[in-house]
Amino acid sequence: MKSSDVVVIGAGPAGVMAAIGAAQRGKNVLILEKNAEIGKKLKITGGGRCNITNNRDIGDFFEHIVVNSKFLFSALYSFTNTQLIDFFEERGILFSVEDDMKVYTQSGKAQEIIDVLMRELENDKVDIVFNANAVELLLEKGAVVGVRTSDGCEYSAQSVIVATGGKSYPATGSDGQFLSCMESAGHLLKEPLSALVPLVLGETWTSRLQGGSLKNVRIRAYSGSRLAAEESGDMIFTHFGISGPAALNISSRINRLLQKKTVRLELDLLPGMDEAELSREIRKNPNKSIANNIKEVIPQSFARCLLEYLDVEEHPNTLTKQRELEIIKSIKNLTLTCTSTFSMESAIVTSGGVDVSNIDPHTMESKIIKGLYLAGEIIDVDALTGGYNLQIAFSTGYIAGINA
Repeated sequence: MKSSDVVVIGAGPAGVMAAIGAAQRGKNVLILEKNAEIGKKLKITGGGRCNITNNRDIGDFFEHIVVNSKFLFSALYSFTNTQLIDFFEERGILFSVEDDMKVYTQSGKAQEIIDVLMRELENDKVDIVFNANAVELLLEKGAVVGVRTSDGCEYSAQSVIVATGGKSYPATGSDGQFLSCMESAGHLLKEPLSALVPLVLGETWTSRLQGGSLKNVRIRAYSGSRLAAEESGDMIFTHFGISGPAALNISSRINRLLQKKTVRLELDLLPGMDEAELSREIRKNPNKSIANNIKEVIPQSFARCLLEYLDVEEHPNTLTKQRELEIIKSIKNLTLTCTSTFSMESAIVTSGGVDVSNIDPHTMESKIIKGLYLAGEIIDVDALTGGYNLQIAFSTGYIAGINA
């Protein structure tokens, strides 16, 4: 049996930062990674550009965390977004801050981040076993003593850090397999669900709007008469429903509601314009089509599809007031039925995982198994788009590593 001070399961952002944190405190560290490389999921984040964190004040992060924000207080303040940026800048990475304070690599290449992390692991003499599928925790008298992989190899350790991710993007190795091991070891699990994922609509006519992209839409989600969630941002219609930042963010807030019932969505496609202003836009030139009149505020192709669905004539000089109100309502209060989220394979993150009541928030150590630590997406925490989820991974990984 091979022996180390600390064994880390998983070489994503949380696992790598945990390994670095432990190694820099003088620990002998071994990583077991299911893939043939580190950071496979990290490589595709932000469309391959790597939205590594957000440049807001760390205190503002908590309003963007959907689940268990209070649990993350110690982790986020122990290793902040500023410290994360400094870590990479000191190693030669240049960043740019873009819309909504999102931080990207200036080169637009996530591989730069991965290369820095790999060099740091090498400098800290962290050993990595690739293509190693951890399947079992080795336990003795309520404490972890090692890990067994699917090929029968055993690795002993004084501490084990589990950073195996959730169930989203399973092709990257983040398939949720290790959650059952955590449950077998006595941990409570919150059912993993898709988060930051497109929404499926009950209405079929919206497929006519496929490809229609809109800026700064406001989406309200209702459970019965109760407002369950509200998000604003860009949105796009797809062949099955809606996607884009606003839809992805609201999916994280309503995914558990959708397990029990459909959710009513009310979309304001022009939240910055009131009904009177929209009426003037519709009628501003009686010699042009309605779609042409409103093309400055609504994409013309989208407007044409919407008018076709409403069976409205194209010219304002023949438009009755009642028909005008129908157009205005469809733009200012488009009511749709959300039946589900899209599949886990399409989710950016997983909602659910190991219950935070089983984890010490100051150290990330399990309250069930001594010497066992958790980091990243395997924990029941998730946040909105904008770099928050990656920051959570790095922060929880860091705090687990320095305490393991």
